[in-house]
Amino acid sequence: MNNRCYHIINICFASIILGILFYSLIFRGDNHPIPALFTKLTGIIPPSKGLSASFSELVRGNFESALILNPYSIRIFSFFIIQLFTRAFISLAVAGSWMKTSKIILIDAFYSTTLFVFCFAPLISYTLSLFAKLL
Repeated sequence: MNNRCYHIINICFASIILGILFYSLIFRGDNHPIPALFTKLTGIIPPSKGLSASFSELVRGNFESALILNPYSIRIFSFFIIQLFTRAFISLAVAGSWMKTSKIILIDAFYSTTLFVFCFAPLISYTLSLFAKLL
């Protein structure tokens, strides 16, 4: 993969993260246009319930309110913030040729996967247990 392609991938990921942050800034409290369909359809409250409202509180610095809305919110929100800075750092590393792009990609993939698993562990665990119940 050449440097240009990896820059495009980083820009896409950063754009998605900025979109999430922008969405969180625009909507507040109960006025989020995306409903909790899983809860509406099943009546089950998953650990992801309230994340949108919680993120809205986090971008405003209301950490206590965010934790009340969803106890995992800071952990999950941290993933997006860390990844936003990681995308910028990785783009600089690739542009500056600090090391081979293939090596940067491997390090980035390992680091990002590990961070994702750690930050999303409660949701991953819930999803796996839900699938296990269905089988």
